[in-house]
Amino acid sequence: MTGFLSSRRSDKAMVEYRESLSEDIRRRMETESRNIEPVVDIVYNQCLIHLEDIVTSMSGKSLLHCGLPEPIREQNILINNRQYMSELTYDVPQLIQVVSVSVSKFNHDEKKVYVNVLNSFDYNSG
Repeated sequence: MTGFLSSRRSDKAMVEYRESLSEDIRRRMETESRNIEPVVDIVYNQCLIHLEDIVTSMSGKSLLHCGLPEPIREQNILINNRQYMSELTYDVPQLIQVVSVSVSKFNHDEKKVYVNVLNSFDYNSG
């Protein structure tokens, strides 16, 4: 395995086989979440974490040393957090509609505060 990973074709192979390699993780996440699309990158990263664990245990080397992208280890915490996963599955068009209806009911002062809060996010002045 480490011989394969250290070859120049490893980047191409990772792209070619990442769907197959991440299938178990994707299925687990699909059972926990309605919509998998927002978390596809997290699935691929989780796959890289598992691959790196295997390669490290076999050879003591990282994926980066083998010519593959290095996983982001912080996402390992996030992928197991059901609440975080549920936060990624909002129906965005429905959410926009709910916000629009709610904002239309604001009085002048409430709308002013709402606009100020949005501006603080937009201009990072928060």
